[in-house]
Amino acid sequence: LCLREGIFDEVKAKPDYHIFEQNGRIMAVYYALEQDGLEQLKKEMDKMKGEKILYCFTFDPLGLDKNDFADWQGVSLEPIPQKILDIYEQIYEY
Repeated sequence: LCLREGIFDEVKAKPDYHIFEQNGRIMAVYYALEQDGLEQLKKEMDKMKGEKILYCFTFDPLGLDKNDFADWQGVSLEPIPQKILDIYEQIYEY
């Protein structure tokens, strides 16, 4: 995802998510399947200035429910690409 977005400098690493920043662009990757840590991630991203994108894991075939992120102002929401999810599934046998 860092290569895809061209954002490489890790600025925060938590068990559920990592935040990267590069040239005024911010990318968060939320790894947990449970949404318990999303509120803390939102608080972190609200403090940051720049173009923001959030990649979030989901195994839901319909993708992410954008209604769950309605109050995330100025953040572009993206699902983790399917190829990455396929590899993740093989490794962790979900």
